[in-house]
Amino acid sequence: MKVALIGKGTSAIITALMLLKNNHQVTIYYDPNTPHINVGESTTPHIQKLIQDVLNISVHDMVDSGVFSYKMGINFVDWGCGKQFNHNFGNGEIANHFETKEFNAFIHKYLENNSIVKYIGRRVDKYSANLNYVEIDGKKYDFIVNCAGWEDDSNYHDPVFSTVNSGVLFTDKLDYSSNHTLHLATEDGWQFGLPFPAQNKFKCGYLYNNTYTSESDVKDKLDKKEVYASFSWKPRYAKELLVNKRIALNGNRLFFLEPLQALSLFYTHQFAEMICEYLNNMSEGNMIVTNHRYLYDMWCYQFSLAYHYQFGSVHDSQFWRDTQSNAKQFMKYNFNGNEDIFKQNLEYDIHLSNSNIENTVFALSKIGTFSYRDHCYILNGMKGN
Repeated sequence: MKVALIGKGTSAIITALMLLKNNHQVTIYYDPNTPHINVGESTTPHIQKLIQDVLNISVHDMVDSGVFSYKMGINFVDWGCGKQFNHNFGNGEIANHFETKEFNAFIHKYLENNSIVKYIGRRVDKYSANLNYVEIDGKKYDFIVNCAGWEDDSNYHDPVFSTVNSGVLFTDKLDYSSNHTLHLATEDGWQFGLPFPAQNKFKCGYLYNNTYTSESDVKDKLDKKEVYASFSWKPRYAKELLVNKRIALNGNRLFFLEPLQALSLFYTHQFAEMICEYLNNMSEGNMIVTNHRYLYDMWCYQFSLAYHYQFGSVHDSQFWRDTQSNAKQFMKYNFNGNEDIFKQNLEYDIHLSNSNIENTVFALSKIGTFSYRDHCYILNGMKGN
């Protein structure tokens, strides 16, 4: 199919690669006057595998070229009981850290120079769709995926409970793990740190909720740090992945809650897959099923966040008291919300995984995207076991 993709950010790259993997022709429309927001980002192994599958560029190639640094998992500091622990990727998998502007330029240059994707440097504010095709400036396509960033309208849901919604970006020296993304709990929320060992630096973001803390207060706490940007967002997710038979959303146009565990890029990858599956059967029934699957995944995403925040942190601040309480309340609606039942389910899943019996791992302990292996890291780490 001929698919038009609107936007040129990281979510557009993930969506374009997934479309290419599924043998679709991709044209990217972008606004040449919109600058890239050069935040640091990190991924799960799914993203690197997609790059390898479609472009045959390995994570090691990207590290050697200076675009990526290695990511083995998350380094949690001061969460739960306060003991530092790592949540590693299973089976020795590797992900990566990158600076958005540099990574996006690298991938887009590769796609354009090798004539893999067609680029049209034109801002798209409107397009039309009917049952048979979609149209942009007189050009017809079979489908559109809009990844053009946040849209201020009423077509979104608010999350069940709030966490962080603002950030101050800064550069710091490399004080923690050089192979893990730092998740450092602070009294106002948490701070991420993306290690770039070759430059001996962390690309950091101090994340907070502006209901409790002001930007000026945060900057005072970061005195003498190399602050270079600040931003806020409204956590939300669209009511539908598929707006109609011919139009889908992804990336920040579709959802954004917060950056914990790189779940936003994980779900961007998941929803790109979901879109491609829908393109194999563009029936009305499949559109309804796909939208329900999307809403279920967004519910699971929120459970994943609540699972982490329910453990609290070493900080006895109003933010942490409220957020932990709300997360615990939300977890009650998950059958794993009862700790005794959860541990029982976890033991059951571990037993089945070690039994060498095929097709018997029912993942009773599954919360969001996390498997029993993840829970062993997180539960034991948060509890200090």
